[in-house]
Amino acid sequence: VAPAEIPAATARALQGHASAAVAKAALAWLPKEPSSADVVVALQPALSLEGSANRGSGIFVERCAACHRAGSDGHAVGPDLVTVRAAGKAKLLTSIAQPHAEVAPQYIAFTVETVDGETYSALIARETPTQVTLRLGGGRELDLERRAVRSMRSSGQSLMPEGLLSGLSPQAVADLLEFVAHAPVPVSVPAKP
Repeated sequence: VAPAEIPAATARALQGHASAAVAKAALAWLPKEPSSADVVVALQPALSLEGSANRGSGIFVERCAACHRAGSDGHAVGPDLVTVRAAGKAKLLTSIAQPHAEVAPQYIAFTVETVDGETYSALIARETPTQVTLRLGGGRELDLERRAVRSMRSSGQSLMPEGLLSGLSPQAVADLLEFVAHAPVPVSVPAKP
């Protein structure tokens, strides 16, 4: 697996791993992300370009649909796009480039380690005295018995990774912002039996 193939949320979990050896190796091996503030500055020209919601739809499906829903596309893991688009494109650009700057409590990611040695970076969907349900990217939910959980700690950050805009031209970012600014209201998906 190439370092670039490892999702940013997983990289963050590895870089903060409880095992000092794992954390040290992850810090040395995984690529460092550019400063999110630098990304916002570099992509400011996107705000003055006319975007195409049609082209932006493809970018959304490729980069955002694992955790956000628009119409019938994507998964409802992160915030509803209708709530975030009201602030305008400049705020939206900042929110995408700096996803950890402002995080509502229900969207704070947790690192969960099991007694079997598995590590998950996820949202806490539900908790009971005997069970915890994790909401993972892609909309998948995982039920864990409490006794199977070794540790569960808040990352204090969003599950949304930094670097989602990396490799995109200002025009592509303008297209994505246009799509999100006019994204269709999420369609409810019936629960699977």
